[in-house]
Amino acid sequence: MSLQTIINNASEINIDRRKVTSSVVTRSGQLKTAERLPSVYSFMVSVADGLTYSTNRSLIEELDRLDTTIEEEVNIGSSNSGLDYITSYQGILDPTQIGQISVTSATGGNIVLNTASVTGSPSGDIFKKGDYIQLDNNYRYPYTVTSDVAFSGSSVTVPIHRGFLDQTGYTVSGKGINVGKDVTWRVKAIQNPTYSIIPHDRISFSGSFQLVEVIT
Repeated sequence: MSLQTIINNASEINIDRRKVTSSVVTRSGQLKTAERLPSVYSFMVSVADGLTYSTNRSLIEELDRLDTTIEEEVNIGSSNSGLDYITSYQGILDPTQIGQISVTSATGGNIVLNTASVTGSPSGDIFKKGDYIQLDNNYRYPYTVTSDVAFSGSSVTVPIHRGFLDQTGYTVSGKGINVGKDVTWRVKAIQNPTYSIIPHDRISFSGSFQLVEVIT
């Protein structure tokens, strides 16, 4: 888990998930824009000169093996609790209640959840704007919630930041969900810096790692 080690030891993480758009100004002066789906997560991850070479030789070897061609599953906050503030769940449900939710459907810009089995009669927002949500561990793609969603004892519709991505061989209906720090990304390091060994026994990377989400 070399890329995960890089994230866990990051001194800075830049997250870019902006929509890919094009624009043109017509002869009448009107600005027209078009969105090209899907938006893709890109991370620029910097690591300070603190990792020791003698205990991280396997990390260097694994980074060279992955290079820019092999993907890895990574998280922000689950493997390193010091980063969980970036992705932490803001809603009212506890882990047991989240586990009682199942997915009814997902299409376009919405995920519909069956909440009929959630115990405890919770009151308030099940999701806050900016929360992370993903279907179960076999599904590749995470999303962020674009507006607050109040709890309902039957079902809720969760608006997401990009159109729902179909996954070959994956059935949506009946699946559970992951939220907050439990979501993951499948990424490749399309920018993989070189490294130097500096006194005493420290690794210095020549630049940042650029990790880009793999859409299949």
